Amino acid sequence: MSKENLKDLYKAINSLKNMPRQGWVIEGVPKAFAEDVAQHSYEVALTSLVITLDLRKKGIEIDLGKVLAMALLHDLPEAFVGDIIKYTQRYIGKLKEEAELQSLSEFIRMDYIIKIHSEYIKGISLEALIVKLSDLVATAVQASRYYNLGYKNVKRILDNTREKALKLVREKIPEAEEIVMNILNSI
Repeated sequence: MSKENLKDLYKAINSLKNMPRQGWVIEGVPKAFAEDVAQHSYEVALTSLVITLDLRKKGIEIDLGKVLAMALLHDLPEAFVGDIIKYTQRYIGKLKEEAELQSLSEFIRMDYIIKIHSEYIKGISLEALIVKLSDLVATAVQASRYYNLGYKNVKRILDNTREKALKLVREKIPEAEEIVMNILNSI
């Protein structure tokens, strides 16, 4: 890994640590209090770890290293393309995914990161599905925290992400439903 690649990677990390998630800001959470993208990625990684360990206890083979790498990297392209809210993503669809992969190719230039992110976007593996599920669960948990603090406008995000998480787990990873319910109900 070249010094230039490392420099660009750490610039991207710093950017994510200073980028509030726009959905929270739009729903009235003050910018200074809103969860940033790096905080979200950390919670997604921990949620992915909890779900993966639970599934492995049930005898399901999962590459934990791949899950954790994917979880940590799943929002890395936002350092270059921004935090695009779900509403807008519906309209730009594949363009967002193409821009994410292109930005990683241009700015990070690390084959492993590009490959892992591509697999995540496509949702072609159990590991990718776990991270997608964890992304939804972590967002629902954070929405619940904000809601309990009095930011009632986040209710739409809470309901939507919770519903999507339950749909994904029931359709694609039913063995994880119990742990997901436990996480969602822990707040």
